[in-house]
Amino acid sequence: MWGATLNPNTANLRGLCLIRSLVIAGQFGAVFYAESQLGWMLPYVTLKLLLSALSGFAVFSWWRSYQSWPVTDVELFIHLCIDTLGFSAVLYFSGGANNPFISYLLVPLCISAATLPWAYTWLLGAIGFAAYSLLLFNFIPLEAVAPNQHQHGGAPNTHILGMWANFLVSTVLITYFVFKMAHSLRLREAELASSREHRLQDEQLLAVASLAAGTAHELGTPLSTMKVVLEDLTEQDFDTETRADLATLGQQLDHCRDILTNLVSTARDLSADNTVTTHAPQYLALLQERWQVLRPDCELHSSLSPALSDTTLKLDGTVSQAILNLLSNGADTNTDDLRLDVLEQDHCIIFAISDRGPGLSTEQAAMMSKAFVSSKGKGRGLGLFLSNATAIRYGGELRWRRRDGGGSRVELCLPIAKVCP
Repeated sequence: MWGATLNPNTANLRGLCLIRSLVIAGQFGAVFYAESQLGWMLPYVTLKLLLSALSGFAVFSWWRSYQSWPVTDVELFIHLCIDTLGFSAVLYFSGGANNPFISYLLVPLCISAATLPWAYTWLLGAIGFAAYSLLLFNFIPLEAVAPNQHQHGGAPNTHILGMWANFLVSTVLITYFVFKMAHSLRLREAELASSREHRLQDEQLLAVASLAAGTAHELGTPLSTMKVVLEDLTEQDFDTETRADLATLGQQLDHCRDILTNLVSTARDLSADNTVTTHAPQYLALLQERWQVLRPDCELHSSLSPALSDTTLKLDGTVSQAILNLLSNGADTNTDDLRLDVLEQDHCIIFAISDRGPGLSTEQAAMMSKAFVSSKGKGRGLGLFLSNATAIRYGGELRWRRRDGGGSRVELCLPIAKVCP
């Protein structure tokens, strides 16, 4: 509101200090003018003392707004209450509701409605309305309007009741509508910030995918060359052990080529938003098959909730890649009792990956959405980042918790409305 890089309440306090300083200056000017030029009989000493006290508080508020600790809602509310009560005291000695500055009582209310929770605004509105009601009947009159004072100490007339009703209506309308508008603006700003964050993550994801596709293309040629050389070697007369080693090398080359093909496919899916529709049991079987090819040394136990046996899923290649990344993270820490459970819960399809590794620290769990933050002592941390980015793209989330009996359980949660056609 008053500063782009400040704590919001601190920025609002500085704005309030500016308004307060201007009003105090205006009141001082009015008092000196009435005393020196108009000659009105008012308690000038008392007024000057009150305004001096408010000036001292304004100086303190300016100093406070430049301190390092943030201004809380309660503190800002106290400042607004002091303004309301302090200027009400000044108004009491200078004509009460007849003073042209009486409308200032609505200014703290506007600030509260635009910046503070609703409860504070209603309470401040009640304080301001009570002060106005008292100032209608209890005040030191201004000489310029003395003949037309609102029957000071007497029965109220229609004009007084009209002013009182007008202030009441103004208080209610400001409290309600200004708060509603400010609340809507805050929600809109939060939505825009979230949208910008998601767009940035999409851009990062596409950048990583493009890099992966480029890397796959660059590695394709040397792998093909190695494959040709290997085929020539297998045609030569070697002993049994050497032939077994060559066969193993050929399998690993094929595996590398499959990985590169999957990288290119995933990048293409990201760029074109390609999706595949399949039944949940078939999808789980496909994941199981790909995992066995990827990590034949690590057994994967899987289960599918009976409620999903007839469910059709519509997913792109990034989801399967995210699941395999999470499985690979788990297998890298401990290959024992690695599980993939697919279930339905809270209107979401959940892919739960459980392992018996040491788990994530609190700091690592909080940083799962960041690129290049690894859950292991080595690695670049892209697996967790890409998995989290995939969850966000589907409107879901990536959750982590400790597994019963030791280890970790990472859950890729995707809304049913987004993955079930």
